[in-house]
Amino acid sequence: MKIKTMHRSLEDHLPTSSTATAPVKRNLDPALHPFARSREYTRAVTAAKLDRMFAKPFVASLEGHGDGIYCMTKDEAGGLGRVASGSGDGEVRVWDLGGQRTVWNVEGAHRGMVKGVAFSHPMVGEDGRVEKKVGAGERGVKRKRADIGFKGKGRAGLEDQMDDDEYEDGVDALDETQARGSSRVLTCGADKTVKLWDVKGPSGRNARPLQTFNGKSGFNSISHHRYDPIFATGSTEIEIWDETKTAPLSTLKFHSTSNAALGEHIQCVAFNKSETSVLASSGSDRTVCLYDLRSGKALSRVAMQMRINSLAFNPLQPPVLLCASEDHNLYTFDMRNLSTTTQVFKGHVGAVMSCDWSPTGREFVSGSYDRTLRLWQQGEGKSRDTYHTKRMQRIFSTLYTLDSRFVLSGSDDANLRIWKARASDKLGVVDKREQVQREYRDGLREKWGTVADVAKIERTRYLPKPIHQATKLKREMLDARRTKEENRLRHAPKGVDQELLKPKPARKAPIAKVEQ
Repeated sequence: MKIKTMHRSLEDHLPTSSTATAPVKRNLDPALHPFARSREYTRAVTAAKLDRMFAKPFVASLEGHGDGIYCMTKDEAGGLGRVASGSGDGEVRVWDLGGQRTVWNVEGAHRGMVKGVAFSHPMVGEDGRVEKKVGAGERGVKRKRADIGFKGKGRAGLEDQMDDDEYEDGVDALDETQARGSSRVLTCGADKTVKLWDVKGPSGRNARPLQTFNGKSGFNSISHHRYDPIFATGSTEIEIWDETKTAPLSTLKFHSTSNAALGEHIQCVAFNKSETSVLASSGSDRTVCLYDLRSGKALSRVAMQMRINSLAFNPLQPPVLLCASEDHNLYTFDMRNLSTTTQVFKGHVGAVMSCDWSPTGREFVSGSYDRTLRLWQQGEGKSRDTYHTKRMQRIFSTLYTLDSRFVLSGSDDANLRIWKARASDKLGVVDKREQVQREYRDGLREKWGTVADVAKIERTRYLPKPIHQATKLKREMLDARRTKEENRLRHAPKGVDQELLKPKPARKAPIAKVEQ
């Protein structure tokens, strides 16, 4: 008589290692799981609650400045944890974010407020020549420096020739510098000077600038070219400088009449990180201008209803320009068409003073006069998170770190604060199982984020009472304005063109005039 015995392999039911989980057999037939959606929704609610329970975004506060921090910059050439900041008392500091300490500082770098700071490119030699290395084991390639289109006008031009032997020697000498980012930083101030500093040299009162560039009026902003040793400054006009020359190479102006005689000045300048020959500026006359360094001419200009305080180009989408406005909103433009904004971001109840893109190009951070720091996602008009503390005052500068994990804020209480980009992220080491669980919970929150309790938990944020009251008052004022416009249109006398009474679309409302 034959007897069939059941045989099971023990290996099919034991974990593969001492740290692995035991395998579980599941039948994924939907007919066997009628309550699958209910269980998934319950898990989504739990995931949303856990995200808010562990939301502790504040990391550290770096002290050292004696006055408010009004400008910051990051070392985009390789210094992952290094940023520089300038304060209202003329002091400049370079910080190590990993160690949460000051690595270099100079007191009295400028007489008065430091208005702008920017790291120089590390591939610039002592003679101002530009080197770029292709990769390990390969020979270097020669990079032609930008032609800014102002030759033959009495200004010093950029030299484009490089001797091959000098280039090969320069690449070997700069390998160490490239590994640790830039060693030089540019600062500008209200004392009509731009100074170039060596952050590896003496600090404190013994620090001396490598070069000093004198202007005709106080500088308000500075931006460095991504590759070449040239930088732009904004004062009563936009000037292009070479690090190796003390006189400006060129002056950029819009083709229409300048408002310098009326006391207008340039508020902010910003180079495009991808289309490096494109420069944007905003002025106190409420205009945003685009310039092309190759032709040395202005491309277009748009006049806004209120002043733009800060500009930032998307690092991965060259045409996208982000503007922080005095009217409490942020706007994105397509620089190929400035007649309309592509997105309006609302939420602040004070003037937006600063903005900066994440290196991924999908998110950005903004700091406002209302003492809050807000994080936004591209394409969504409402902020995804709001950071605030009891001691933090008005925010004048913000930054995203190069790894997209942290954001920085500089306020007029003289503190530089470090925040997590994701409020509930863990700072320590995350193992594989924990990472899988986190991704699963994030997927549930995204899937059910618009449904009932999950949506309520996701959008609820507890703000300080003054900000909450200001938000409520602003909402009532906007509703009253909308009702007034509707009544004006409804009760307009006969014979009046209805199109003239209709309000502008939200994306065109902040624009007053466009010039080409």
